[in-house]
Amino acid sequence: MLKSEMGCITMKKLISIIVTFAICSIFTACDTVTDFSEEMESPFEFEELKLVRTGIYDRVVFDDLNMLEDYVDIAVVGEFIADTEQEITYGYSDHFKKEIVTDIVSYNTIEVKKVLMGDVNVGDNLRIEQYYGIVDGELITYSGLTPMQKGDEWIFFLHKHYTADRYGCFGDTDARYPVPSAENAPMPLSDDPALGVYDEQDFNQDIYNEILEKYDI
Repeated sequence: MLKSEMGCITMKKLISIIVTFAICSIFTACDTVTDFSEEMESPFEFEELKLVRTGIYDRVVFDDLNMLEDYVDIAVVGEFIADTEQEITYGYSDHFKKEIVTDIVSYNTIEVKKVLMGDVNVGDNLRIEQYYGIVDGELITYSGLTPMQKGDEWIFFLHKHYTADRYGCFGDTDARYPVPSAENAPMPLSDDPALGVYDEQDFNQDIYNEILEKYDI
């Protein structure tokens, strides 16, 4: 999901996710600094991390597959083919009297293995963004989706960023689903890593059933 676009979308059904992490808009802050870095990820390193689920944002909730398809640009089966890079923005907080993380985004690239809908071809490489990152032993995430790991294969419903050549899973956990035949990397921070979400209750089983039936995956 693209946070910058959500304020422009009017829909009947939105779900607000409210948690306690301090962000720049809450406190008086100044002099933001963005750090671009690359993390070496492995199941063993993830196991050592503390999961911090955080953020304040609205996300779209889809009732069915037709509604999801109406709001995305493309749908594909794709494989992550790169190491994840992350972009961390810091700002000084008068409340905490120190620099804090004010925004965090990770990027990876998928290779399209199968086209379900949209103007895209098998073999195309697509830049994917997801709102999470690793900082000081913590995996901080605005997303309910588990991290992007090289070699993992998923079904993606993607919305193109309105100003940049990259895509996001529109609707977050409603927009990425398992490929039944795929064997993805372990994810010790999830209670059901095969589904690609931290919490099983966030997985939309009804839409997944529709996807498997319609696209014969």
